[in-house]
Amino acid sequence: SFREALAKLADRLEERAARGCIRRCHGDLHLRNICLFRDRPRLFDCIEFNDRIATVDRLYDLAFLLMDLWHGGYRAEANFITNRYLDKTGDDEDGFILLPFMMAVRAAVRAHVTATQAMEEPDERERLADLAATYFDLARDLLRDGPAFFIAMGGFSGSGKTSIAEALAAHVGRPPGARIFESDRVRKGLFRVSAETRLGSEAYLPEVSRAVYARLTENARRVAADGGTVIADAVFDRIEGRVRIEAAAVEAGLPFCGVWLDTAPDILRARVRNRKGGPSDATVAVLEDQLKRDIGPLDWRRVDTTRPLAETIRDLVAFCTGRSEA
Repeated sequence: SFREALAKLADRLEERAARGCIRRCHGDLHLRNICLFRDRPRLFDCIEFNDRIATVDRLYDLAFLLMDLWHGGYRAEANFITNRYLDKTGDDEDGFILLPFMMAVRAAVRAHVTATQAMEEPDERERLADLAATYFDLARDLLRDGPAFFIAMGGFSGSGKTSIAEALAAHVGRPPGARIFESDRVRKGLFRVSAETRLGSEAYLPEVSRAVYARLTENARRVAADGGTVIADAVFDRIEGRVRIEAAAVEAGLPFCGVWLDTAPDILRARVRNRKGGPSDATVAVLEDQLKRDIGPLDWRRVDTTRPLAETIRDLVAFCTGRSEA
């Protein structure tokens, strides 16, 4: 129930309030209050008549949009927005575990509002009552506890780690899916630059790479220890990195799923050569260095990435969670 969930999360909510996470927000951030204008999303019709209603935890503001997307079947989009928001803010990781509860509250409020409309509009009563029921069902589902998983996605540059991690994330863990920690974004964060900024060779010195893996592993461990599902996305071509990420899963008390993406070298070269945009700075020269390296013994699940993506994701969901996807 809501009371039971609130009792479990009350301390975390209070901690976030004390840390300044309560802000004057949009207040009504659902899909009907967002449009695309001049190729950019624009938010409109925020709550202006009542500051109290709109003064909330900033993640609760985001949760309305996530709930609306999830309800509409846009689960991959909800997960993508969650991860990009957390990547950019950098200080909201402690709130990730709160999102299912916050989304449930938003769904219950929307159910109540829609049910009220059904009573006030006789011509639309049946349709609105049915719609309200779907929001109630979603709220109930969001409150259910579910298993969490710790997944590591490894492979050489161009193997498709990030694409597969993003496609998998909405299918594992409680809504809005898995928190993805991507080594390229962690590296850019250490240098305090945007994900798309190109870094020089000094950012790829061995000591810097060790710091990147240490940060990524610790971030994933902390969220996993809270009970959140995580995907750690990095090359993981060194034994010590694989040992540490698996140890983090054990420390967090979650089942570990290691995935290594196998791709023919010529395909890797073509992908890296043709890649545009995104946070990766990998070049063909970087890839060639990776291909020469002995990665040592590997007991992770090896996956052929030349297969169709949907087939790969279906198999990975079954492997990592024991659950089949239709």
